[in-house]
Amino acid sequence: MASKNMMRFSVALWMAFISWVTVCSSPPAVASPTATQTLDDAIEPLAPKVARTEEDEDKLTAAALFSAGRTLEQRQKLPAALRRYQRALRYAPDAKPILREMLPLAFSLERRDVVLRFLTAHLDETGISDPLLLRAAAEYLAEEGNWSAALKLYRQVELLLAGDKPSPAQVLVQLELGRLNFLRGNYAESAAAYQQVLDALSDPKKFGLDPKTQRALAGDDGELFELMGSVFLEAKRPEQALQAFTMLDQRDPDGARRSFNAARVKLVTGNPQAALDELQKFFDAKQPPETTTPYEVLAEALKELNQSDQLVSRLEVLRKSQPESASLAFYLGEEYRQASRWQDAAALFEAAIAARPTADAYQSLSQVYCHTGDAAAMLKLLVSVAEKTGSLSALGGESIALIKNEKLLAKVLAVAIEQHREAQANDAAALRVAALLASEAKRWDDAERLMNLAIQADPSATAGLLIAWGIDLFVAEKYDRAAAVFQRGIDEIAVKDEIAACSFYLAGALEMEGQSDEALAAAQRAAKQKPDDPMFASRPAWILYHAKRYDDAELAYQTFLEKFNDDFSTPGAREMVQQANLVLSNLSVLRGDQSQGVEYLEQVLDEFPNDIGANNDLGYLWVDENRHLKRAHRMIQVAVANEPENAAYRDSLGWALFRLGRLAEALEELQKAVELEKANGKGPDPTVLDHLGDVYQKLGRIADARVSWKQSIEGYQREKETDKIKPVEQKLRASEKPPPSGDGR
Repeated sequence: MASKNMMRFSVALWMAFISWVTVCSSPPAVASPTATQTLDDAIEPLAPKVARTEEDEDKLTAAALFSAGRTLEQRQKLPAALRRYQRALRYAPDAKPILREMLPLAFSLERRDVVLRFLTAHLDETGISDPLLLRAAAEYLAEEGNWSAALKLYRQVELLLAGDKPSPAQVLVQLELGRLNFLRGNYAESAAAYQQVLDALSDPKKFGLDPKTQRALAGDDGELFELMGSVFLEAKRPEQALQAFTMLDQRDPDGARRSFNAARVKLVTGNPQAALDELQKFFDAKQPPETTTPYEVLAEALKELNQSDQLVSRLEVLRKSQPESASLAFYLGEEYRQASRWQDAAALFEAAIAARPTADAYQSLSQVYCHTGDAAAMLKLLVSVAEKTGSLSALGGESIALIKNEKLLAKVLAVAIEQHREAQANDAAALRVAALLASEAKRWDDAERLMNLAIQADPSATAGLLIAWGIDLFVAEKYDRAAAVFQRGIDEIAVKDEIAACSFYLAGALEMEGQSDEALAAAQRAAKQKPDDPMFASRPAWILYHAKRYDDAELAYQTFLEKFNDDFSTPGAREMVQQANLVLSNLSVLRGDQSQGVEYLEQVLDEFPNDIGANNDLGYLWVDENRHLKRAHRMIQVAVANEPENAAYRDSLGWALFRLGRLAEALEELQKAVELEKANGKGPDPTVLDHLGDVYQKLGRIADARVSWKQSIEGYQREKETDKIKPVEQKLRASEKPPPSGDGR
C-alpha cells in the first residue's frame, strides 16, 4: 500500500521509461526504406527463444543509462550525466563500474550529499582504486559523523597503500583509523593503528616525515601523544602508553603531568600504591586539572587497595588546597549527591558552574533541585542555563524530568509570576524561560500569561517568543490558538524576515483549521517576502495540495521545480525538491498518468536511494501492475525494515508476496497490517481488506474472502471512494458461484 502521501493506484510503468532511456542512449536513427521499395521477403517479427528475465531487463536498463551517462559526460553535460549514473546504479547488479565513473564526477560537481548517500549505500562495492579519492570520501563521511562508513573506506585505502614503501600518506591513514576507532570505543583497533603512528614518529626519516609534518601530526603541544597514551592504557598496553607519554614529555616537559601519567601507567600495571604515590606528586603541584580524570584514577587506586572509604575525605582535603578547581568541585559534588548530601552537593555544583559552566554540572544541579523541590533555585538555574547557552538543551533529559514533575513545575511557574510580575527589564530573562517552559509543558494559560509578561519586559524578544509559542500550540494541534499567536506576530513585529516566518506558520495553522483561502493568502505573502527560500516558496503548493485543489497544486509544484530542481547550493533546496516530486507523483497518478507518477518517484530515488516512502510507493506501484516484482519486493522490504509498525508498508509487502505466489507469507503480512491499524485506533483500511480477500480466495477460503471484501466495500463507502467499490463488488458477485469442490473454504 502506498504511504500516507500516496493514494493507492495501478500503473502501466515501463514504456515511457524505456523510451526515455532509448532516446538518451541510442545513435541517430537511420532513414527507413521508402514506400516504393520492394522487399524480397516479408518481414517477420523476431521471437526470442527464451524470454528475458527481470534480471535481464535490469541489466539492459543499467547498461543503457550508463552508456547515456558516458555520452553526456563526454559532451560536458555533467549534471545530466550524473543523473543517468545515479539511476543506472539502482538497476545495476554490479555497482563498481558505475561508481568508478559517478563518484569522481560527483566530487567535481561538489555534490557532497550525493557522494555521502551513495558511498554509504555501496561501501563494499566501490571498485575505486584511487587512494586520494577514497580518502576524500572518507573525510566527508567522518565529518558527517558516519564513523563506521568512514572506517570502511580508510581500511580500503590502507589495503591499497599496503604494498608501497613507507610514506606520510600511510601514517595519515593510520592516524584516522586510530581516531575513528577511538571515537567508536574500539580501543584495541585504535591502539593498533596508533602503534604505527607512534613508530613513524619515532623514526620519521623512514616514513619521509619532515619536521613540519611531524608538528602537524603531533600538534603544537604534543596532544597526539597524550591521546595515544590514553588509548594504549584503555587497550591495556602500558609499555606503549609509557613510550607515548615519554615522547610527550620530551616535546613539552611538565613535571606534574609526568607524575599523573606515571600514576595511570602504574595503575594499569597492577601497582595501585605506586599509582597513589605518583598521583600525590601531581596533587602537590597544585595544578588544577581540566577534567575529572585524576580523581577517577584516585578512586580506582583506592578501590584496588580496598580503601574506597577514604575517597571523600581525601577529596575534601584536596578541595581545601584547590578551591578554584571546577573539576574537583564537580567530582566531589557527585560523591555528595550519591550519598544524598543534597545541600553540600548543591553548593559544590554551584561553585563548579561559577568557575566553568558545563552541561554535566548544570544537569547534576538540576537533579539536586528536583529532589529538594527548591523552585526558586531551579528557576535561577534555568535562567543561568538559557543566558549562557541560548536554550535549555544543556540540561538534556533533566528539563524533561522537570516538565514531568508537575508539582515542582507549578511551583517554578508560580515563583516566576510572583517574583517578576512587574515585568521590568531585569525580569525579562526569568519570564522568558518560564514562558517557554510552560508552553513546552502544554500549560497554555500559564504560557499565555508569562508570554505577555515576558514581551512587556523585553519587547525586542517578541518575535522569538511568539514564534516558539505558536509552534508549540501547532504541534499540540491547538490550531486556532496558534493562528491567533502568529497573526499577533504579524501585527506587532517590524522585521521583514520575522513577519515572513509568522506568515509561513500562520498558513499552516489556518489550513489545518480548514480556512484554505486565508491559508493560501498567508502562504503567498510569505513566499513573496522570501522568494529564494525553498521552504517558503513551496508553501502555497502545499496548501493547495492539502486543500485537495489538485490541478492548482500540480501547477504550483511544477513552477517550484522549474526554479529549484537544479539548485544544489541553497540550504534545504534538495529536501523540498524531494517532497515536491513525491507529491507530484501522487497527483500524476490521481489524474491517470501512472507513467509520470513512476518517473517522479524514480527521480526521488535517483537522488535519495534510501527514501523509505519512495521505496514503498514505487514498489507498490510496480506490484500493483504485476511488474518488477522481485525488485519491488526488495524495495518494500527496506521500508518495512525501517518502519515495522507502519501498516501501509506491511500491506505493500503482503501484496508483493501475493503477486509472487507466496500466499502464506502474504496472509501473515496483511493480517499484521489489519492488527496495526486496529492498534492505532483506526478501522482496517479498505484496500488492505480488499487485498486480504484476494489472498483468502487464492487459498480457497471463500467465506473469509467474502467477509473481507464486504468490509472493504463498507470502508470505501465511508471514505467516499466510490470509484474503488465496483471492482470489489465484481469479485464478491463472482464468489457467489458454488466452488467446484470442497466445502467453500
